[in-house]
Amino acid sequence: MRSLGEAQKCWAQLDDFTTLDHVRTYIKEHGTAGPSLSGLRSVCWKAFLLFNSLDRDTWSSTLQSSRTAYQSLREHLLKYIENPNEVETAVDPLSESEESPWVALRKDEELRNEIYQDVERCMPENLYFRQPSTSTMLLDILFIFCKLSPDIGYKQGMHEILAPILWVVERDAVDCGEEHGNEDLAILMFDAKFVEHDCFTLFGLIMQGARSFYEVPGADAKPTAGLRSPKVSRSLDSPLIVRIKRVYEDYLPLVDPRLAEHLSTGDVVPQLFMMKWLRLLFGREFPFDS
Repeated sequence: MRSLGEAQKCWAQLDDFTTLDHVRTYIKEHGTAGPSLSGLRSVCWKAFLLFNSLDRDTWSSTLQSSRTAYQSLREHLLKYIENPNEVETAVDPLSESEESPWVALRKDEELRNEIYQDVERCMPENLYFRQPSTSTMLLDILFIFCKLSPDIGYKQGMHEILAPILWVVERDAVDCGEEHGNEDLAILMFDAKFVEHDCFTLFGLIMQGARSFYEVPGADAKPTAGLRSPKVSRSLDSPLIVRIKRVYEDYLPLVDPRLAEHLSTGDVVPQLFMMKWLRLLFGREFPFDS
């Protein structure tokens, strides 16, 4: 976190930009470490993903709506996880009936344990991710996302997409206390009380595009046999495998035929490296701050 003064100084730099295209061009030339966007990485992410505009007149209502929505989800989906003694039912806690709230609660606890195994291993070299408060936010966000996406559930790697979001949003945040109201947009944007809310929103928006990388074919689908199988058979593969094949079989030979031939001759299976690249959005291929 940083001081309110530091955050407001960074916020003033937004006046240098008029449109998202202007911001995009600047980032391509200077990165988010450029002097005009220093300390505004989380703001840029919200502008591109959530607001879809640099018109700050709309930001406050959009941001508050997203935070209210997450708070409602949190209260509903974590109510009995956080307060199991409040379960109101006459059903025997040991009952295995599918209608028993205790069965649902045990399934939720199993899901959280599965997620926590990855959260525990997240970025082991970074002390921030060893803090209990950080682990709890990662766990709760991923759990709620999975409850809203039962068709996918939790898949290993999702925590590595969420981790940089949490890192950036919390670094930009400010402990505003209770004396500051929501009339100041900068204070509203950086308020540390809503780090978890904003991270959930950004993660959900990113996963709209990335979720297909975690989907699997239907139970009746059969995987294609060879690496260079007919393209019509791609409909039987997961969206991730289809993407990998497209890159490996269609694009790479055009861009770098020598490399394509070398990998093919050596029987290098592209899934070995491209599954990680795509699922983690290249998160392990560059320095963390990049």
